[in-house]
Amino acid sequence: MKMSLKKKIVALLFVATLTLMVGCSSSESNEQKVTNSNEQEVVVATSVAVTEILDELGVEVSGVPTTSYELPENTKEATKVGSPMNPDLEIIKSLNPTCVVSVDTLGSDFEKQFTENNIPSMFVNLSTVDGLKETITTLGEKFNKEDKAKEIIKELEDKEKELTLTNKENKEKVLVLFGAPGSVMVSTDSSYVGNLVKIAGGNNIFESDSSSFIQVNMEEIIKRNPDKILIMTHAVPEEAKKTVEEEFAKSTWQQLDAIKNNKVYFLENGYFGMSANLKAIEALDKLGDILYE
Repeated sequence: MKMSLKKKIVALLFVATLTLMVGCSSSESNEQKVTNSNEQEVVVATSVAVTEILDELGVEVSGVPTTSYELPENTKEATKVGSPMNPDLEIIKSLNPTCVVSVDTLGSDFEKQFTENNIPSMFVNLSTVDGLKETITTLGEKFNKEDKAKEIIKELEDKEKELTLTNKENKEKVLVLFGAPGSVMVSTDSSYVGNLVKIAGGNNIFESDSSSFIQVNMEEIIKRNPDKILIMTHAVPEEAKKTVEEEFAKSTWQQLDAIKNNKVYFLENGYFGMSANLKAIEALDKLGDILYE
């Protein structure tokens, strides 16, 4: 993903010095906790999930993504810094941030652009529930919120244990699909929703060690013949749902037991998305209801 820079970099010597002191890039100084000595922390989040985590930890967020999703009440006065997949570097720079927190799915291009613009940044892993817990721990340490981080993680782990004790492994074959306007892909067990299915004891018929999403292969899908189909939608949910329904109208899909038996489930967009988030506990509950109905 590419992004053009509109202006030359403008950075005061003082800000550059501050960046070296408390920046959260991949440099050695990045290992230090953010401290609030003479200058106030200015933290920017470029994704909804990151915004929610920082807010739950009690970290004040000065910049948030431009999104249709509801953000925490504490961030309503924060500056909008552009969409999660295309943050506006000029707006971010204007805030003189001490730390910009983004998800690592944005890719190395964004990390390079943040570095080139002297924007102190860190990229966190939210592709799985384990990644979520690791991120909560890392951010808790970074912003001196360790106790709150441990509290959040304990709640997540208690729910995982509850599911393990309550639910036996489900032998039903599950196909997880990712729907976006004009596109349908298969979500493997390496995707966030695929990871939730695995935690809940579900049997995802597509596994991968390297890819979260793969192209639809109808021959393989028909061969594996899922008992249930779970669908996560992205971008514009209603348009994404329409795309999936149009795909399912094709005769090849009508051969599947899941469709014949009306075992197709559109997952709630706020709970099941691209990135792991603090709604993981509720998401596991909802998933358990579907898998063990």
